[in-house]
Amino acid sequence: MIVYCTIVCYRPDIARLYGLCRRIVAEGAAVVLVDNTEVSYLDADKLPDGCTLVTLGYNSGIAHAQNIGVAKAFAASADVLVFFDQDSRIEPGFLGRLVSAVKAGTPEIVSPLCVDDVTGSALPAVRLNRYGLAFPVHHADSSRRHPVDMVISSGTVATREVFDVAGNFDEELFIDHVDAEWCIRCRAKQIPIYIIPAAVMRHSIGSRYVKLGPLTILVHSPGRCYYQIRNCFLMFRKPHIPFLFAVQQLASVTVSRTFLLFFVKDRFSYLKSYLFAVRDGLKGVTGARRV
Repeated sequence: MIVYCTIVCYRPDIARLYGLCRRIVAEGAAVVLVDNTEVSYLDADKLPDGCTLVTLGYNSGIAHAQNIGVAKAFAASADVLVFFDQDSRIEPGFLGRLVSAVKAGTPEIVSPLCVDDVTGSALPAVRLNRYGLAFPVHHADSSRRHPVDMVISSGTVATREVFDVAGNFDEELFIDHVDAEWCIRCRAKQIPIYIIPAAVMRHSIGSRYVKLGPLTILVHSPGRCYYQIRNCFLMFRKPHIPFLFAVQQLASVTVSRTFLLFFVKDRFSYLKSYLFAVRDGLKGVTGARRV
């Protein structure tokens, strides 16, 4: 079974990225790095053996970069794809435990049990009820794999057949909600998604966040907030996305981005991005933000 890992990069911590690559290669997988940085950031000659670098020279968005990595892996006859963030951290044996949980030739997705890097607590996965509403599920104590409907992309393993059935990542979204949309599309195609409790990966929910009672307010730039809001509107246009799920996501983002205004200095820039996001979302503008 030929295993390829794809990592999308944007101004990464090079030492940490190379450490991740060495760990992956040590477990018998190859790596495709897709550099979204506007200027050349990585040197192909300095990469660990077993790594291939694709330098795009501009920020093409996470979905496009992932699709480039997928195409490169498939061209090298990959049977299984694994996706990592540039700052992902994995322990020895992690990749083997995940990959052994899928069967090549069958459309199937597995994902690790994610643990909050700050609190050390297991993060919930997500299921959708019969009406399309998302709710968290906790199975940290389970010893067997269990089905879910949505997972984050980092650590996700997918067989080649998943892409034959469900297609590639949605480049219209550019960056936010890409993994959610793809998971729901896979769900609509009856492709199972499982959490593998034996494979544990530490994950950060954001470089900076504020706790406000039960709410966790992720602090992002005005540009990032634009995509978070706009893409909620775009989800209403996708027939496989349950209507109530899109409503739920729009409400959640609206509340969190409103509270964010109390914790940032340049509120005008944020408000301007919010308004542009609503305008473009209602108009159906896709892809990179048009300045």
